[in-house]
Amino acid sequence: MTISDIDAVMALERRSESAPHWSREDYLACLREAGASALRRIGLVAELRNACAGFAILRCLTLADGTEVELESIVVAGPLRGRGIGGRLLQAAIGDAGNRAADRLSLEVRESNRPAARLYARFGFAETGRRRGYYHGPDEDAVLMSLNL
Repeated sequence: MTISDIDAVMALERRSESAPHWSREDYLACLREAGASALRRIGLVAELRNACAGFAILRCLTLADGTEVELESIVVAGPLRGRGIGGRLLQAAIGDAGNRAADRLSLEVRESNRPAARLYARFGFAETGRRRGYYHGPDEDAVLMSLNL
């Protein structure tokens, strides 16, 4: 992700109810953090015909027991879902986490988001826990999943 991608990423995330809704400053901070040492966020953008088709945001954490990368957000434009873009973004996220010598890649997914959970399972993610009542409107659990790298 570059600064020139932010408007398209924000437009896409605004059309996705399940995506975290960040401010422009949040995305700019993400770009600034890409080179920081303790906490780094990385933005990945998938393009189709020179337009933003999807994006992913990763957060790299250095923990006492190793390095973990969290997939904070992954969004594919509604009309483009089912074309493998989410899988390619997820594959890029796994590759990026591996390049950073992360021990695991973790995420949380809304319990009702079965297509996303199936995608994650296809890539080897396993359920590691739940956050009861984490999401609101409607109220439901967050399913925690991780992939050991």
